[in-house]
Amino acid sequence: MYKIYLKQAIQMLKQNKFISIISILGTALAIMMIMTLIVADEVKILNMAPEINRDRTLYIDYQVKRDTVEGWWHSGYLTHDIAKDYLSKLKTPAYTSFMNVYGFDDEEVINVEGESDYRRYCTRKVDAAFWKIFSFDFLEGNAFSEEEFKSGIHNAVLSESMAKTLFKGEKVLGKTVQIAFRNYKVTGIVKDVSPVFKYAGGDMWIPYTSLKDGLHVGFVVLMAKDKEDFPRIIAEVREMERKFGIDHHHQILYLKGPENQKINIMEIRANNEQESIEAIKIKKRRAIFIFLILLIIPALNLSGFSLSRIKKRVAEIGVRKAFGAKKYVILIQVLYENMITSFIGGIIGLILSYVTVMWLRSWLLKIPEGSDIPLSAMLSPTVFAAVFFVCLLLNLLSAGFSAFRASRMTIVNSLTQNDR
Repeated sequence: MYKIYLKQAIQMLKQNKFISIISILGTALAIMMIMTLIVADEVKILNMAPEINRDRTLYIDYQVKRDTVEGWWHSGYLTHDIAKDYLSKLKTPAYTSFMNVYGFDDEEVINVEGESDYRRYCTRKVDAAFWKIFSFDFLEGNAFSEEEFKSGIHNAVLSESMAKTLFKGEKVLGKTVQIAFRNYKVTGIVKDVSPVFKYAGGDMWIPYTSLKDGLHVGFVVLMAKDKEDFPRIIAEVREMERKFGIDHHHQILYLKGPENQKINIMEIRANNEQESIEAIKIKKRRAIFIFLILLIIPALNLSGFSLSRIKKRVAEIGVRKAFGAKKYVILIQVLYENMITSFIGGIIGLILSYVTVMWLRSWLLKIPEGSDIPLSAMLSPTVFAAVFFVCLLLNLLSAGFSAFRASRMTIVNSLTQNDR
């Protein structure tokens, strides 16, 4: 039976070419807009080198301290004393790393020893665990070890482009660079890392123990042995908050998170757990609202074309009902035939969404030209399930009402072309 429906659907597409093309293009553009958003979100949470452990990583980048007696409170990035005295003592994570907040404020004056040509580069100040959590492509040399980190050694890892700029193509390993007028020995060169990688990106990487005053504020990255450990890690963090309250009597500590990659990219700021939960709900509601708008508007437009096609088949429907066809059979057939159009449009829309993502990668995803987007982001089961769901929903919204009306018409009205 469904083979007959398929043949009929193809025949209907051929008979009404203009309407069919408009319907397919309308579906394709709707799918393209929605799928572009879905693929863009997928790329941001997938494991991508050097952030290859995103699915096993939690982040804490914000803290709030309150004094219940004196009434003061302070909020901001995580302070080193909290990271060192409490979070570094967590037992469940495989690795715990504290690093600086990377951005314009972390630019340092850099020059090659013996030269007067000074430049400014963003410096990533990290610990030894950083190199365990993130995976860099070392072209030469290596990073510093745990022992070297604790000793406060003045070693530096440079990006490939920075090394070429500073040393003009000369051999780099073992040479000295001045970072904020302090000498550092270059021990490693890595392939360039885009700033889109919020936690791994940088021009150079140095141990923060080499700084005169250490590292005051930053954020903590926790890598679990398995993502099943997330609840235990979160429970441990809550326990550390309680321990802080015991150690500091009338003070209360709130650590935002730990958050997984999906929540972290929302960049929520909250002063307590309830605010954080509410902010996440608002972000999700906004996403659903945008999704529905992108879905309903084209569905309303396409419903007119669906109604036009069905009106041309009113007499056929009347004849089928006269020969005993059930209402639900006619409804299913009309929806099935319209689904063929939806799926053709869905496939075209999915292809267009890939083209859009690749074309606008630097603007949409902030991924530089030439960078690879993992194939898993494009061909993941989530994406295909989303395409199927959107096609199904678009089909029901655009053709459902028309199909329902057609199935409810009396035989007399159908045969006389009267759709009232």
